Amino acid sequence: MRSQDQATLDRALDSDDVSPQAVILAPLDNLLWDRRLVKELFDFDYIWEVYKPVAERRYGYYVLPILYGDRFIARFEPGRDKKSGALLIKNWWWEDSVNPSKKMQSELRRCFECFLDFLGTGDL
Repeated sequence: MRSQDQATLDRALDSDDVSPQAVILAPLDNLLWDRRLVKELFDFDYIWEVYKPVAERRYGYYVLPILYGDRFIARFEPGRDKKSGALLIKNWWWEDSVNPSKKMQSELRRCFECFLDFLGTGDL
């Protein structure tokens, strides 16, 4: 951890108001490095299928998991429109027993706005 981030960590640890946030994880994010541990802790089975033959893929070529608060809630397969550069969601899978509340949907919207900003496109 960078020393300049200590104050941010302290505020987070001292806060009683812990509102869940949504985060899109990259397939090689360090949280996902130990797939067995992720399965044990989160009951989330994630396999990056980019190197699997198409016929053997369960989800898709480059599927990104979504963490909401302390649980994985969904995964999606992104793409880009070649003409406009807009982000496309080719497929979306909710995890079992996820019932998206209005609060969750609102947080997903915020998360995707950040993702679009990161990608340099304002379009979905």
